[in-house]
Amino acid sequence: MEVAGEAGVFRIFAPKPRLKEGQPLDQLHRSYDKDAELNEPYVVLSIGAGLIATFGLLSDNTAVVIGAMVVAPWILPLRTGVFAILVGDWGLLLRASRTLSIGVASTTMLAIALGLWAGTRGLLVAETMPAEISGRVNPNLIDLAIALIAGAMATYAKVKPSTVSSMAGTAIAVALVPPICVMGLMIASGEWENAEGAGLLFAANLLGILIGGVTVLAIREPYLRGQLLTSRRTKIPFIGSLVLMVVITVPLRNRFVAQLYDKRTEFAQQKIEETIRDYLQSKTLTFGANESLALNSIAFDWPNFWEKRRSPTVEVVVRVTNPNLPSYKQVQIIQDTINERIGSRLEGLKFQVQVQRINVSVVEGREVNQPDASAPGSPLLSPQQTKQVLEQGALELDSDPEQATNRSRSETR
Repeated sequence: MEVAGEAGVFRIFAPKPRLKEGQPLDQLHRSYDKDAELNEPYVVLSIGAGLIATFGLLSDNTAVVIGAMVVAPWILPLRTGVFAILVGDWGLLLRASRTLSIGVASTTMLAIALGLWAGTRGLLVAETMPAEISGRVNPNLIDLAIALIAGAMATYAKVKPSTVSSMAGTAIAVALVPPICVMGLMIASGEWENAEGAGLLFAANLLGILIGGVTVLAIREPYLRGQLLTSRRTKIPFIGSLVLMVVITVPLRNRFVAQLYDKRTEFAQQKIEETIRDYLQSKTLTFGANESLALNSIAFDWPNFWEKRRSPTVEVVVRVTNPNLPSYKQVQIIQDTINERIGSRLEGLKFQVQVQRINVSVVEGREVNQPDASAPGSPLLSPQQTKQVLEQGALELDSDPEQATNRSRSETR
């Protein structure tokens, strides 16, 4: 501002804002501006991280994937975006967004190309996805929470130089490159639903880092907090980021609830199977320890999360020699017991037990006292008679083994 006086005009400059640690804000601004540059090291590291991550995912090698997380430079422009939002520098925000977008797009194309190649070599089969891939196609709210915390720590490490050693751990905690590589591989294999899940994980990580970083800087630095509360140029991008995070929270929550339902379903299936086996193997009023009945298999027709109001069906296949077992009453007792013990824990779901009987016919040879052929006076068959009996028995055995055995005995006698 200017002050007029007899001595002339004096220009008074306000002191430059500083952070808590005494670091001038303009010095931090220059540092972030450097992090937003699209230069050769950034491109080389992005391509290298994409190659390492993709091959690590295809080989299901956790250590290799972690290495890609450390190499990836994407945290730099993203962290710059946090600072740009708080100081209201839209130019810096656009440069950081451009740098990050180019890295993401190039890595996605690289992953798609490697996925097409892996598919022709049998390295990428939808039915047998490696755990490193399948673990990144179904994100939930926990992944968003991790991203928020990691974003806060990454930004804190930037303004607190003594904590720079924690950056590697932060990069591992919330990875940006592996989800993008998984998305590219799933696009290459035509698994669009899984590609959507991997893309959702990337969006959750990106927005979590952004919102977490803005939050920790606004809480820690009074000047930046004032900017967030008063500056329109700061509020607009921050509110936009919050809206995007709310949008992705809906599918993340749905996936989280569905995963909980699946875990409870798996637990219930184990308990049901244990209950049925217990009734088959112990002496009870139901199936009992009857030797004429044996368990063959247990199959579940269980509704998924979206159709969970449909009652599950448990099909029990048993092998029986007595066609009257198990009776309708016995099956009803089993069904009532399962619903009483387990159904009440699953939001009122009711189970229907269906028993499929497999009748078993036991065929065995009878004891026959054959006379000693060497004893005097024993009736011996001539070779021609023996041949006739064997041929006749072989023909009748195909149609009715028991009848053929009886008939062959009568002919022998």
